[in-house]
Amino acid sequence: MIRRLPLHGSAMAGLLFLACTQTPAAHSAEPPNWPSKPVTLVVPFPPGGGNDTVARQIAGPTGQALGQLLVVENRPGAGGTIGSATVARARPDGYTLLLCSTSSLVVATALYPSLPYRVEDLTPVVHIANTPTVWVADPGVPATNLQEFIATAKQAPGKYGYASGGKNTMPHLAGQTISARNGLDMLHVPYRGSTPAYADLATGRVNLMMDSIISALPFIESGRVKGLAVSVDQRLPQLPSVPTLAEQGLDDLGFVGWVGICAPRGTPPEITAKVARSVQQALAQPALQDSFARQIAEPVGDGPEAFAQTIQRDSMAWRQIIAASQAERD
Repeated sequence: MIRRLPLHGSAMAGLLFLACTQTPAAHSAEPPNWPSKPVTLVVPFPPGGGNDTVARQIAGPTGQALGQLLVVENRPGAGGTIGSATVARARPDGYTLLLCSTSSLVVATALYPSLPYRVEDLTPVVHIANTPTVWVADPGVPATNLQEFIATAKQAPGKYGYASGGKNTMPHLAGQTISARNGLDMLHVPYRGSTPAYADLATGRVNLMMDSIISALPFIESGRVKGLAVSVDQRLPQLPSVPTLAEQGLDDLGFVGWVGICAPRGTPPEITAKVARSVQQALAQPALQDSFARQIAEPVGDGPEAFAQTIQRDSMAWRQIIAASQAERD
């Protein structure tokens, strides 16, 4: 799960072929008239963040492929677990879907045994995209890269704080990891999603955060925050002055997440297959590919079986990460 993700065009180039030729194992007809009304896609995070951006970009073309509106509904709170629990309890008729992510599905369920849902309560539908991350800092920090920030924070115990989109989300665990491995004394400040954190990062009330590049890019480009390191193999054309983690010898801090669609357990496979095909058709559109490329998201398009394997693999990896960390469980 903790890996650097090379960005290349191969995934995007193959999506058109995938959308046109992939045939699900269950090839029976979809339930009659499904969907006969708009389908709700629950985003368990506030508007404006990386997950919300992906959902809104995919909703229009996916709805066109389905023949009905795909309506994005934000239900934020508790690191994505409130909205996720809502979908896990929903009727498995295909009309309520979840924008599932690394944080809200595999990280949260590994941390909180008492959550009202488990990984098994949600059926994998389609892996939309991988979302590389970037470490950002407030503009006043006397550091031009993450290595320099670590050295600066080490010399000033208790002076710096790091933000996250919620307690025990992936950005929180990333900040906790960098503190523990380098002996840093930094205060964690959780927010209701990463977007509200940028106001305090821009003014120096908090000093560091790891976030998806999708979410962070406009803030870095506008100069409101400072980019310190990206979790990709090469420097990005959009952020040529931001070094990679590999350049700084910090490869192990290259947390990379994913975003996909899940459905309540028991949703008919014919419905999940139709949703997967519709997302694959959307991802094959050049306009959406270009939009994802600008935001440094790598479209994937894997259907239910392959996506289930990704979730299973990352669930095991995050259980190991959490067991070795100082994360607080309930």
